[in-house]
Amino acid sequence: MLTFRRRSWVVITGAAISLLVAGCGESKVSQCNRLAEVVNKAQGFMPGFESDIQTFSTNAAQVKSLEDIKAAADQYVTAVDNVVGSLGELATELEDVQLSDEELATYRDNYIEMVAGFSSALTQASDAMSIVQDVEAEADLPAKIEESQQQTVQAVQLIQDLSVQESSIISEVNAYCGATQEEGASEEPASEEPAAEEPASEGE
Repeated sequence: MLTFRRRSWVVITGAAISLLVAGCGESKVSQCNRLAEVVNKAQGFMPGFESDIQTFSTNAAQVKSLEDIKAAADQYVTAVDNVVGSLGELATELEDVQLSDEELATYRDNYIEMVAGFSSALTQASDAMSIVQDVEAEADLPAKIEESQQQTVQAVQLIQDLSVQESSIISEVNAYCGATQEEGASEEPASEEPAAEEPASEGE
């Protein structure tokens, strides 16, 4: 049994969906499973990313100086840049999945496009935090943090929209492959993780 899993992207956490393909033809089964194996590889790097973002949020809430703020920003940018690299590798692997089933190939292509969208949005969030990362004087912090927050809001909104799109693609693939919810399992409600919370400047 393989599973298609929804990932956590800064603000959204979804539950796993079981993929049971017993009712499909042999060729379709193997292709569904090949696609699922690659899609689910994100589970290898997403937990580390989520942990890094949680650590960033904790550190950002405790900053006491400009150096602390910049250190927290450095941590966020590094975490996001790393996961963007992993997403690029995932997209490349998806492109290499051989699918003769035209419907599955369409789902794969849509998923690749969605992954590219996540990469773009996360890069935008990283660039926004770089504004704080490059601040040289505390007097410049308020204006730079406001500028960064404006860009971050745009990125988070795009990530939320893409999360809905990802959920739809996974549901459609599961339906096409004959997926059913694993007996006795229930889908957990989505929960929110701390988004790209900007470090507060000293005195706020």
